[in-house]
Amino acid sequence: MASIRTPRNLCGQVVHDLGSRILAGEVKPGEPLPQETTLCEEMGVSRTVVREAIKSLAAKGLVESRAKRGTIVRPARVWNYLDPEVLEWQSQSDVNGQLLRYLTEFRQAIEPTAAALAAERASDDERALIQEAWEEMARGAGSVEAFHLADTRFHTEILHATGNPFFAPVANVISVSLEASLEVTNRQPVENLASVPVHQKVLDAILARKPKEASEAMRSHLKDAADRIERVLGSG
Repeated sequence: MASIRTPRNLCGQVVHDLGSRILAGEVKPGEPLPQETTLCEEMGVSRTVVREAIKSLAAKGLVESRAKRGTIVRPARVWNYLDPEVLEWQSQSDVNGQLLRYLTEFRQAIEPTAAALAAERASDDERALIQEAWEEMARGAGSVEAFHLADTRFHTEILHATGNPFFAPVANVISVSLEASLEVTNRQPVENLASVPVHQKVLDAILARKPKEASEAMRSHLKDAADRIERVLGSG
């Protein structure tokens, strides 16, 4: 028996389609989306589904409704770039690696401080979770997928261990950035193996409760990653 698609599933599909178009530049800031009736016909959905999708896009900062003009794409500077779906749509349209550069730059501004705070504030349980994630990295170095999952967890656990809830949303940026970065720099297991001791320096400093050393180790790690990314992108 075929599964029945719920309105939420349909709405999600419309949100994804329209959001992808906007981030790909098919509909530019200041331009209107197709009229409601056109979207209904094109996507085979009801007005209710289209309206809910527009509300979702508006909540992400991508569009706004204007009298006599319809639904207009907002300037890129007000888009919610930390939204998981917006990040996904951005990554799909990142043809020249510029998004990866931006994400890496953002991480360099955030993660050294997060590592220092984790070294200072993390509980014993949080330190154990960071170490567990590092051990998963070491075991999974032979697999790009397993290594990516463990690497993401390692950096995410550090964010949570800061004790500051405003670091948590950055985990989405870390995940997208790491996935894109590893596709560029860690295509072979040997490259994963080389990353393990680099992450261990961050881990050791956090476990030793040395904020300055943790920050410097993270800064060095991210600088090395940025340099490797630039070498690959620059030679492409």
